[in-house]
Amino acid sequence: MNKKKPLGMRIGESVFCAGYLIFAFIAAFLFAKGGNTFKQLCAIMTLLLAAGDSFHLIPRILVNIPGDREKDRELLGLGNFISSITMTLFYVLLLSVMETYHPSIEVPSFYRIALVLLTGLRIVLCLYPMGQWFDRDRYLGKHILRNVPFVAMGILTVMYLISCFRETFLAVLVIISFVCYMGTVLFAHEKPMMGMLMIPKTICYIWMIAILLGR
Repeated sequence: MNKKKPLGMRIGESVFCAGYLIFAFIAAFLFAKGGNTFKQLCAIMTLLLAAGDSFHLIPRILVNIPGDREKDRELLGLGNFISSITMTLFYVLLLSVMETYHPSIEVPSFYRIALVLLTGLRIVLCLYPMGQWFDRDRYLGKHILRNVPFVAMGILTVMYLISCFRETFLAVLVIISFVCYMGTVLFAHEKPMMGMLMIPKTICYIWMIAILLGR
């Protein structure tokens, strides 16, 4: 039977989650104030990420503070589903953001076609079977299966960040975020402490947003 995380750790995680959401929404507002297409796309991308993560992180905060509330755990399952979709769309928008920032660089059609196909497959797998998001005893094989196209999207993203745009540091952040995400997917069900890998994953998103804010 899984043990709860210590109270101090749960509170610290909740404070971090709240701080991340505040930062992301403020960043989206600052992007929206920019007049060019690049900033506007960054605003949409950041707002989508923050809104989607809100469905996942706010229930997590509600679960963490009392320690265990069944109703909030059901909301957490729904939040995981919604954030999985928005996180997928985040990487689609990232391509558009990079293309806008590097207008002289033409992305090969292979990237676009592959990204669209993987995005569609990922969303379909997230939608079916929906009940898996609310089942504590989820079948790990199915949980891994719906992340296969997502990991492929991550590999594709790293490829075009490096080969097309020479955005090596952004590519490193994407790699770290995916490694942490898959560590959580594979091990957090049996070892809840592995869920803490979502913190460095989130820090990578914060760093990516901060880099784009500075441009």
